[in-house]
Amino acid sequence: MKAPPQSATRTRQRDRQAREQELVSAAAVVFAEKGYEKATTRGIAEAAGCSEGLIQRYFNGKEGLLLAVLKQEGSSQRDRFFERPLCASIVDEALDMISHGAAVLEKRSERMRIVLSRALLDRAFQADFQRISTRKDVQRGLKQRLARYVDEGMIDPTLDLDVVTELLMSFVFQLGFVHRELHQSKAADIQRMAEGFATLFARGVAPTPAARRKTQ
Repeated sequence: MKAPPQSATRTRQRDRQAREQELVSAAAVVFAEKGYEKATTRGIAEAAGCSEGLIQRYFNGKEGLLLAVLKQEGSSQRDRFFERPLCASIVDEALDMISHGAAVLEKRSERMRIVLSRALLDRAFQADFQRISTRKDVQRGLKQRLARYVDEGMIDPTLDLDVVTELLMSFVFQLGFVHRELHQSKAADIQRMAEGFATLFARGVAPTPAARRKTQ
């Protein structure tokens, strides 16, 4: 039996990619309008003009489709945020990062609660979550941005940027999700902690006198 020609294979791949995108786009709208729990795969498939069975085939059900929506959301905004001009100070940079990250987490809070609870209890779902998570993209973008501050002499070049990146990301999640969603902290308290952390973060990454002499 002859294998299908490469042109036919490429066509099928493009068709699948198009259908996947239609389903993800439709799911994003339905989730936003009805919430995840009330959304149905039938409703999503109807909105996309696709067969309901394709959701199971392509995404392993509604949960996998939710992961695909989360992965797609905000990628262009994320890139623009990291590529924007550098701030006048590291304090301002940390505050911008916290504010932006908290806003993103607030927008996605319902979906994040669902994803995190399932990831903690379901190892298969956890593997899918890790596979398509955008966290590495965020880490890479933030690390590249922080490296620009190193080049400008605003961050100690002897520091491990992977650690610096992880520190800032962890605090964004702590304030933007844990304090707001779990602890129900007041907005004023979150803002006070954000300002305090930004100041401490800037002090911690500031170049030492020895590092300044080496770069001069």
